[in-house]
Amino acid sequence: MTTSPDVSSSKRLVSALAFVLFGVAVVGGIGFTLHTLSADPQHALYATKSNDTIVIDGKSYPKATAVLGVYPDKETAAKYGYTANRHDYVQYGPSSHLILPSHTYVTITIHAYDSGEHLNNPYFGKVVGTIGGTMNVDGVDVASIPSDNVEHTWTLHGIPSTSQDPLFVNIPLPQVKTNDKGDFIPTNDPGTKGAGHTVTFSFITGGPGDYVWNCEYPCGDGTYAKFGAVMSAYGYMSGKVTVK
Repeated sequence: MTTSPDVSSSKRLVSALAFVLFGVAVVGGIGFTLHTLSADPQHALYATKSNDTIVIDGKSYPKATAVLGVYPDKETAAKYGYTANRHDYVQYGPSSHLILPSHTYVTITIHAYDSGEHLNNPYFGKVVGTIGGTMNVDGVDVASIPSDNVEHTWTLHGIPSTSQDPLFVNIPLPQVKTNDKGDFIPTNDPGTKGAGHTVTFSFITGGPGDYVWNCEYPCGDGTYAKFGAVMSAYGYMSGKVTVK
């Protein structure tokens, strides 16, 4: 039987259309997957603006505050109400994406509930980029933490750019000590009811920009000098800071 040219053309047209639709579906699926993987695992945390102002070096700045926590595992995070993360990793909460107002005196409080070992680089035991070059730990101002007493760091930085102001802040968090059985030893910090340390620090934001933060304490698995696993999983020990 001979197939007419019209029938053959129709089949080719249908095949071509099916191929195009398949391609669109594949591209759309890839796009959806990439969007899902890159999306914030938690809702963004907006700093709370205040009606107060402060004068630094003769210039007045509005104030804003934010509160974070860092937890040794998913169970501890859930105890304090943070349940967005899926893996049982050490993690920051309630969000890995912090949104700060521009040209503002920002005060961040971190409740730290984990132990630690030793920094790879003692530089990250220093407080950098804060007002006065210090942070407050359980009511005491300090400028550094010994490199063998750090549990994690909150290190904020950006890629050098002419389109946004530079911003670099490094905060080393002191360990919660453990006994021979690996149990946490209560601290003297009333802010965490003896379960951790309360660290408070302030810095001034510049103009609008996009920045990142990460932990510089090697708290991952044995790969990449302990910077694998949780250290390379966005939303746990790394995140974003947007200045608006």
